[in-house]
Amino acid sequence: MNRLLSLTSLAVLSLQSLSAQDKILELGQQTYQTCVACHGPDGKGMKAGEVSLAPSLHESEFVKGDNARLLTAVILKGILKEDNKYLQAMLPLEHALNDEQIAALIAYTTKEFGKKRRAATANDVAKWRKEYADQKSPWKRSTLKEMISSAAAPQLLTDLTYSLYRGKWKELPDFSKLEPIATGTLDDGLISLDPAGDIDSGFGMVFEGTLTLTEAEEYRFSITSDDGSAIAVDGETVVGNDGIHPAKTQRMKEQLEPGIHTLKVLYFDGGGKRFLSTSIQGQKIGKVWLSKTKNEAGGKSKSYDPIPLTSRNPGEAIVHRAFLPDAKPRAIGVGYPDAVNLVWDADVLNLAYVWRGDFMDASPHWNGRGSGSKPLGQDRVKTAHGLPLQVLESLDEPWQPFSEATIKYERDTADPQKDLVYNTKHPDYQFRGYRLDKNRFPTFRYDYQDLTVTDHFTPVEADGVKAVQRTVTLEGKAGENLYLRLADTGSQKEENGWFDIGSNMKIKIAGADPITRKSGGKNELLALISDNSTLTITYRWNNPLH
Repeated sequence: MNRLLSLTSLAVLSLQSLSAQDKILELGQQTYQTCVACHGPDGKGMKAGEVSLAPSLHESEFVKGDNARLLTAVILKGILKEDNKYLQAMLPLEHALNDEQIAALIAYTTKEFGKKRRAATANDVAKWRKEYADQKSPWKRSTLKEMISSAAAPQLLTDLTYSLYRGKWKELPDFSKLEPIATGTLDDGLISLDPAGDIDSGFGMVFEGTLTLTEAEEYRFSITSDDGSAIAVDGETVVGNDGIHPAKTQRMKEQLEPGIHTLKVLYFDGGGKRFLSTSIQGQKIGKVWLSKTKNEAGGKSKSYDPIPLTSRNPGEAIVHRAFLPDAKPRAIGVGYPDAVNLVWDADVLNLAYVWRGDFMDASPHWNGRGSGSKPLGQDRVKTAHGLPLQVLESLDEPWQPFSEATIKYERDTADPQKDLVYNTKHPDYQFRGYRLDKNRFPTFRYDYQDLTVTDHFTPVEADGVKAVQRTVTLEGKAGENLYLRLADTGSQKEENGWFDIGSNMKIKIAGADPITRKSGGKNELLALISDNSTLTITYRWNNPLH
C-alpha cells in the first residue's frame, strides 16, 4: 500500500514538473515574439529582397552551444552592426525583458532552433546580468567569437589558490611578509575577486596556480585592474600594472616553452571600484581568459557612435595616419576600393596587417584624451610585422624583427634596476616617405643599405575572391644572403603555389623562390633577394567577403 502511494506521489510530482516546464516554454514562445520581426517565426531570419535582416538561429553558435551564460550576454547587450551582412543590428534587451523572460526565451529558442534545451533559471540570469553590467555597448562579433572560443578552451590554470589580505597601500606590497586573513582554492581555475566578499576597500589578493602549455611560442599576457596588479610566470614578473588608478590594461609578450609553468597574479584595491581581469593569448590557443571577469573595460568605459572613414570619391583610396593597434607609433592605414585595407608601419618599413570590410573608426580621436583610431571590418590578418630585410649567414640564424634598446627608468633611485624597452632607428634603413598616384594609392619608399625599395599595394581578385596584391621593387645591389620575410604565422603548407599563413588567408609569391623554415617556434616564409629584383605577393582570403 505504501509502495502504491509512493508511486502515485511520484507520478503527481512528475506531472507538476511537466506542467511547470510547459509554462516556461509557453512564456519563452511569448517572449520570442520580440524577436520575430528580424529572426522570423521559424528562426531562419527574415529577408528584405536578397539580404537577411538577421541571421538564422538554427546556425547560431550561441543557440546550438551548451552555454546559457553567453546566450544571456547576447540577449542582454545585443550585437553591434559592423558591416552590411545583415540589415539590422541586434538590439539590447536588458531593459525590455526581466530575468524570468530571458530564462524562458533561452529554454524556448534552444529547444526549437538548437534541438536541445539549455537550462537557465531566473536566478542564473540575475547573476549574469550583474556580471555583464560593466558592458555599456552592444558586443562586437569579434568579441563574441573570442567569448565562444574562451568558453570552449581547455582549462589552462589548475591547482589555483588564493590568499586574501587586509591593508592600505598605494602600490603592491611584499605579500610574502604579510599574514593572510583567509586562504582557499578556486576549483573552476578562474581568478576572481569574489572571495573578498563585501570588504569595502583596503584589501589585497594573491592567486597562485599551475599554467600548462602545449606549444612553444610567444604568448601575450594581458591584465586589467583597478587598482594595482601584476603577473609573474615562473617567478619572473611579465606584466606590471601597479599603483592607484582607474581600470586600465597592460600587456606584455613572453616566449614560453611547452610544459608546466607557475603563474602568480597579485592585486590590491586602494578604494573605490574594484576590478581584475587577465588573459593569455597565443597563435595556437587563441585568447583564453584566466579570470572569471572576461573583459578589459572595467566600469569606466563608455561607448561612442563610430566615425567611419570613407573615401571622398569612388575608386580612390583613403590614407589615414594615426596611432593604430598592433603597430608601432608611425602607423599608416590605407583603405582601398573593393573593401580591402591595410596598415603599413613606417617605424619598421613593412606591412603590419590586412583586413577587409569597412576601413577605420576615428571616434576614439574625439573622445576623452584621444587614443588613436581602430580598424573596422573583419578578417584581420597579421603578416610578418617587423623589419622586412635581413642578411642571414645561414637559415638557422634567427630573424631580428625590431631594432630596440633599453634604458634604466626608475625615478629618484640612485641605482635603478628595471629596464624600459624603446624603439631605435636601425642603421641600415632610411624611410623616404610615400607618393600617391591618381587614385591616391600610396607607394612607400625606403633605403636598405645600397638598395632603394618601393612597396605598392593594389586590390585585385584571385580565384574569385577579393585580394591584395603587393609589389616590392628593389633597385641596386642586394649582396649575398639577403632575405625578405613574408610571413611568420600559419602552417606554411603549400598547395598550387599558395602558402597557408593561417587566419583564413593564403599568399602566393612571384619573382623569387619562396623558402620555408622553422625558427623560434614559428614557421617563417622567406624570399632570397637578388640585384634589381621585383617581387609580387598576393594576399588572398580563403572565402568571399559576406
